[in-house]
Amino acid sequence: MITDATNRNLQKKFDFSIPKPRPFLANLPAKIDIYEDGIADFFRWRTGLDYYLTIDRIVDFVVDTGRLKILDLLADTAVFALNLAGRKAFNGHVYSFDSNVTLLERAKQRAVQLNLQQTVEFKLFQEPKLPVSDEYGDVAVSIFDFHRHPARQYLSEVMRVLAPNGYLILAELIESASSKNSWASKWKKLYLEYIKKNKAEAEAVYYDQEEIIELLFEAGFRQVILQGLNTPDSPHSGVFSLIAATK
Repeated sequence: MITDATNRNLQKKFDFSIPKPRPFLANLPAKIDIYEDGIADFFRWRTGLDYYLTIDRIVDFVVDTGRLKILDLLADTAVFALNLAGRKAFNGHVYSFDSNVTLLERAKQRAVQLNLQQTVEFKLFQEPKLPVSDEYGDVAVSIFDFHRHPARQYLSEVMRVLAPNGYLILAELIESASSKNSWASKWKKLYLEYIKKNKAEAEAVYYDQEEIIELLFEAGFRQVILQGLNTPDSPHSGVFSLIAATK
């Protein structure tokens, strides 16, 4: 779906084509730890997609924008940041943020092992303020994290750090309007809270397509393009989507 605040013209510069598989982590000298395996397993359970190939697809998209200052809004295990920094076609710099010191130290070690420390910079921050100046970044990337934050506050901070005509790339699960009060949705929340002991995900707020577009326009973005990356199992299943919003 393509939406524009002022017109309905097709925007040609965004490309959502499927890339060829590139198993990035197979080349890492560091062993994939249990935590990262858990992230990949949860991602597949929640979206039906392969975590690493999806990250690779997002990296392709960011590279194709041609922008140079990339803000990775959640470093986590640094799969996205290091994959992007390691692309020969990428000539910019990645600034990757996290509030977890342990994850950041591990990410820095991986960057050194891959000789990417000149291309990617990992920074500690405390929400909600990102550790960069106003209008600093060309592209801000949020991968499967938006649902854990107060939406309006989150988008306001992203608007602050993006340069004029900058892009916000949201990779997020979009729920159908009918699924919010479905038994399947309620069961997932109970499963996450009481079986998986993952309160943050149990309390997460997922938006439907109209809601997330409205939030982006309300925040000040002037154009939004949304592309689903998976085929839902049922009318009540969510669609993991790549959302490109232009400041």
